[in-house]
Amino acid sequence: MDTQELADQFLATHREFHDFVKGATPELWRAKGINHPEIRRGDEDEGRPVGTIVHHVGNSYRNGRIRCQAWIRGEDPPPPAADAAKRHSADNADPDQGETLRFLDAEATEMAAFIRSLSDRDLAAKGTFATGPMTVEEYVGGTVPFHIRWHQGSIQATWEQRARG
Repeated sequence: MDTQELADQFLATHREFHDFVKGATPELWRAKGINHPEIRRGDEDEGRPVGTIVHHVGNSYRNGRIRCQAWIRGEDPPPPAADAAKRHSADNADPDQGETLRFLDAEATEMAAFIRSLSDRDLAAKGTFATGPMTVEEYVGGTVPFHIRWHQGSIQATWEQRARG
């Protein structure tokens, strides 16, 4: 897949996520998230408010871009710490919805521009993520869209559970 296709795939996944969460009522924005019905990492329930999860997704665009840039330079920073999500949650416990959506979009714009700028050599650069070794292409073409869909599924399950009462 070329970089334009990778960027388009990323943006399509991002837009679907953004469009899904943008109309959340204040109650839904602050609802305590539950796990994705099929994807689970660890034994703890999601527990973060939906707005915090959305902010986390935007933050992951930036952190992923920084990680890929390091791989391209030949560096391999350690995978995210086990408590990274908890620290992010504590720092962003009740993020403003409008600001968070603007942040999410701004980071998506940066990520798409980054993806488009990659050379074949850059795409082949390797590093280690929480799920193991991978190339930049595998990260931007697989891990990033998966991460977005994973959290969208968690938010959807949260809202469906609330609707059922």
